[in-house]
Amino acid sequence: MHYSEITLEIGRLSDQKASGTVFIATRDNHIAQMMLDRGEIVFIFYAGKRGHEALNLLTTIREGRYRFQEGGVVSRGVPLPPTREILLTLSSGPGQVPSHANDAHAPEGRRLSAAQKKLLESCLADCIGPMAAIICEDHFSSAGSFQATVDALAAEIPSPGQARKFREMVAQGVG
Repeated sequence: MHYSEITLEIGRLSDQKASGTVFIATRDNHIAQMMLDRGEIVFIFYAGKRGHEALNLLTTIREGRYRFQEGGVVSRGVPLPPTREILLTLSSGPGQVPSHANDAHAPEGRRLSAAQKKLLESCLADCIGPMAAIICEDHFSSAGSFQATVDALAAEIPSPGQARKFREMVAQGVG
């Protein structure tokens, strides 16, 4: 879907007083998450950022896939402007900052390759499911070395057995 269609859908959900989570997968495989509670936008996550920063980055999306998962949400305590202001910001259209702008903050020579990111996300998804994409994006935006990223992702897995499985899968994928 084009960005303008996605923003219209979010506005429609708000008008319908919907509760649940909007997931947007961009063309370059970045994941955005927006939570609505009875039509009010209570949480925004994108490119490793939350709240205002994530909102500003959302306007850089050109197109993507959109999915709404209905259900109760828990506010994450991140301050946001009123929903109408958020919708106006979103409808202002795509900005000039590319969606991978946060990559510029990683020190040269320490960025993860696309193949490394794909491996890590795939292995993590096998262990914890679809939330892996969001967790990976959060860690990839501030990634240091490959091993440091593996350690950080393993620390996100609540089960020690699954964390061990994740490390083993990564080792097999690399080796």
